[in-house]
Amino acid sequence: LIREVLMYKKITLLLIGFFLTGCASMTNSSHQNITIATTNNQHYNETRCSLENEEGKWSASPDAAVMIHRDGNTMNVSCQNNSQFGEISVSPEFEGSYLFLDLLLDLCIVSCVVDGVNNAFYDYPSFVSVHLQELNNQ
Repeated sequence: LIREVLMYKKITLLLIGFFLTGCASMTNSSHQNITIATTNNQHYNETRCSLENEEGKWSASPDAAVMIHRDGNTMNVSCQNNSQFGEISVSPEFEGSYLFLDLLLDLCIVSCVVDGVNNAFYDYPSFVSVHLQELNNQ
C-alpha cells in the first residue's frame, strides 16, 4: 500500500510539473545561442560585437557562440574594431507550433503564460552576419 501511495505521489508531481510548464519552455528554454559572423573584417582579432534586446546586453567575438535571453522584440547587433564598424537589427521568429501544443496541453491556461514570460515562443536566427565598413565611410 505504501509503494502504491508513493508511486501515485510521484506520478502526480510529475503531471503537475508537466502542466505548469509550457511546451516551448521545455524544449527552447528562455535562452539561445547565437553566433555573429562578420564580413569585410580587416582586423578580425580586434573586432568585438555587442548584442542587445529588451532582456539584456551581451558581448561576443566574431564566430564565437554567445548565449542570450530570448525576446519577442528586435535585437540590435553591432561590431567594431579600431577602423571598422557595422550593425544590424534582427527580428525574432514566432514559433506558432508551440502555441498549438500549449492549447492542446491545457487550453493555454498556464502553459502559455509560462512560455510567454520566458519568451520561449520566439527564436532569433542562430547565425547573424554583420558587414563591416570603414569608420570614415559612415
